[in-house]
Amino acid sequence: MFICCRAMMRIKPTHSAKSTRLLRQRGVALLTMLLIAALATTLILAMIGRQSRLQAEISAQFQQDQIAEYDRGAEYFAMAALKADSDDGNKSDHPGEYWAQPFPAFPVPGGMIMPTLRDAQARFNLNSLIKNNQVDNISLGFYRQLLNQLAIPAELADSLVDWLDADSLPTGSAGAEDDYYLRQNPAYRCANRSLSTFAELRLVKGYNSELLRQLAPYVTVLPSSARTLNVNFLSPGLLEAMVPGLSPGSALELLQRRPIDGWETVAAFLDNPVFASASPEVKTSLQQLLSIDSHYFELYTRIRFVSRERLQWSLLSRQDGQLKMIASERNPLWVPDNEAAALGAIEADKAN
Repeated sequence: MFICCRAMMRIKPTHSAKSTRLLRQRGVALLTMLLIAALATTLILAMIGRQSRLQAEISAQFQQDQIAEYDRGAEYFAMAALKADSDDGNKSDHPGEYWAQPFPAFPVPGGMIMPTLRDAQARFNLNSLIKNNQVDNISLGFYRQLLNQLAIPAELADSLVDWLDADSLPTGSAGAEDDYYLRQNPAYRCANRSLSTFAELRLVKGYNSELLRQLAPYVTVLPSSARTLNVNFLSPGLLEAMVPGLSPGSALELLQRRPIDGWETVAAFLDNPVFASASPEVKTSLQQLLSIDSHYFELYTRIRFVSRERLQWSLLSRQDGQLKMIASERNPLWVPDNEAAALGAIEADKAN
């Protein structure tokens, strides 16, 4: 019996070791199953997340594409209005014409299109400072007068001339060529070509965002050949800069007396008592700076679609009755007052 008990004692540990190994195997198997389940869950969640992101990307791309289509539609609409004006044989452009009237907001599926068409030659073209690779002295003289009127140092005209002209010789005491721009951080070169956009002006020596906001209502960027300003769209501020000594009240009064169909000739505009005391030099420069027709127009199109909103600027050219879009920019630096006013009216209507 003693021997049997000792044998049983030897057998018992052996049975316990097998059970332990079995339990361990089961535990490993369970842990493996849990890891597999966790991995599968992670993969499924990753696939769902990837699919959601893909759907969001597809939706965003669809919205962008639709906004682009709406923008093209606004451009076609604006060009059709300008083409109709040209086909009517009108020799002058003025605020009383159809294309110059405020356009209504156009509701579209999923959003709204709000276009604003403006005469681009109602402001001074900065690129006109250089003509045929030479400084245009009449344009330069006017720009200096405009800077003085706005309490901006007139010497800034020199650095802009250097940015536009093709040579590497600084103009005046405030001019700047490569030797100045290569010392900036980061360094860059003088463009020596026409401005591509109004925002590019920030790269020119002496100009910054605050100065651009001050200049924006009075200047623009067009092909260098567009020197003249349409007298029928002139602002009082520009007229004051053109005629030294002209008071703000006289400038405003003259423009308020503009005929319903605009002045038919520049001579008719200059045949006004306010110009009686102007010097022959001033009258000569006015005859060369002014016109009664326009060849460039700006279209500001604000589009709201689903959850997105975009403002697009387009520059339209009309030459011999032919219309084309020659430049565009998203979210331009400056938004005209009437476009901002139209947006405010729309927001007020929505609130009511």
